[in-house]
Amino acid sequence: MNELSIALRDAPLILKGIYEYNIASRFGPLPPHEWLFPVTYRCNARCIMCNIWQASHANELSVEEWDAVLDERFFGTVQSVSLTGGEPTLREDLPQLTQLLLRKLPALRRLTITTNALGTARVVHQCQQIAELCQARGIGLFVGISVDGIGAVHDEMRGIPGAFSRVIATIAELRRLEVRKLRLGINCTLTRRNLHDAENVRRWCAEQGLPADFIVASFTESYYGNVESESDLAFTDEQRPQLAAFLKQLSAHKSLGNPAACFYADAARMLLHGAARTTPCVFQKDGFILDARGDMQYCMLSRVLGNVRERQAGEIYFAAESLAHRREILARACRDCTITCFLEVGVAKDACKYVRFLLERGP
Repeated sequence: MNELSIALRDAPLILKGIYEYNIASRFGPLPPHEWLFPVTYRCNARCIMCNIWQASHANELSVEEWDAVLDERFFGTVQSVSLTGGEPTLREDLPQLTQLLLRKLPALRRLTITTNALGTARVVHQCQQIAELCQARGIGLFVGISVDGIGAVHDEMRGIPGAFSRVIATIAELRRLEVRKLRLGINCTLTRRNLHDAENVRRWCAEQGLPADFIVASFTESYYGNVESESDLAFTDEQRPQLAAFLKQLSAHKSLGNPAACFYADAARMLLHGAARTTPCVFQKDGFILDARGDMQYCMLSRVLGNVRERQAGEIYFAAESLAHRREILARACRDCTITCFLEVGVAKDACKYVRFLLERGP
């Protein structure tokens, strides 16, 4: 699909987003459109930059419980869902849960699965089933595979010997699936420990013909539970210019089909000049996190707002105290935030900013 086709396909999203983000949001909170859904906190990796695998695995809602939760009108406007974890494919009923989402979310248009790809047979089997379900509904499916370095570097980052070779095997099998609308890509989380290998990852992805998203590691108490790792993994003063140079190199590839370039340029300015983030973020406007245990947050920097076992999702999301907390996050934390979930959607919805970026001179 070329860039003109992408632009035409997303034209309704872009026009509606421009109105909602720049006009409607001034008069009150927007309805929810993007759902980051950690379907489980179980994980078969031991990543050095994430402690989710240490979280409790208890009290995960069953498919039957989600069936009741999703009956609420609140979910009728959700357009994008990102299935993550932990490792989402460790949830054996993930295809059944996906089928439920497809049935219960009438506005759904995009589904993403983020996987560490360590269990080749399991990942491929589940992706096959989910891709067929999405194809039957005309839903776009993107599978994001974590690659944080080449060979031993990835193994170290993931805390699993042989992890990289297992990822290679999974990618090969996923590429054999004869399912339309299944897109594959790579997610690379950058920290102090693997920055030296970032260019190797970029080059490897180019050779493989796989799009790559480079994510600057975030440290959060409530989601990743990795604040204590910041001193070991955050970039040193000596590394910050190196990271900024790499991001500026990535940002030079401006095009309608590469919204990540906008963020890379923004992040480089943040690193070098202490500038405030300008890249659009859906969690400021119409995104939310609702996890396997039923806990809702506005974003990864948010406190838990409530639980859908105790209150309805809409009541939690639109509560006066919740909205006040969102305003507090906007004032306190958004300026320096490097989280990029739903980046493509956010940039498309705030397309005026993206157009200005494309028209800027230089990277």
